Amino acid sequence: KDMRCNDEPLPPPSSPMRGVSIGGWLVLEPWITPSLFYQFLGADERWGADAAQKTGMDSYSFCAALGAEEANVQLRRHWRTWLTEDDVVALRNRGLNTLRVPVGDWMWEPYGPYVNCTDGARDELDRLIGLADKHGLRVLLDLHAVAGSQNGMDNSGMTHRVEWSQNG
Repeated sequence: KDMRCNDEPLPPPSSPMRGVSIGGWLVLEPWITPSLFYQFLGADERWGADAAQKTGMDSYSFCAALGAEEANVQLRRHWRTWLTEDDVVALRNRGLNTLRVPVGDWMWEPYGPYVNCTDGARDELDRLIGLADKHGLRVLLDLHAVAGSQNGMDNSGMTHRVEWSQNG
């Protein structure tokens, strides 16, 4: 089945959207996926003045703190296990018909610490789209995080700084 994007408007859904967000999967949020962030506990004791550079609090700092290679190993494990075909089937069996998937702009053009860190993220998104199609679910992509952070929160990819409004 051809699932390429085009400029054709989508017809309205034939039934109401009943769905769930797959948060914490491709855009990290410590409150959703705390186990990925436990490794940073006690960073101030271990790293002293450098603790801020060695602590992950969002997708951006996760990649920066661990470095691209180690962060990518951990992310690939997380992506494979956080959402499985069994999960998709269970969601469908609960009467859901739509999966909202938060994504970061870095998945298409990596920059800064995302370079090589998030390799494989688009393949995982394609995997989910295929599973959703196989099991009769729709996918709603949510551009959840953009360069420079839109709100300074972990769900924007970068905590504590909002720079996108200054990038004219």
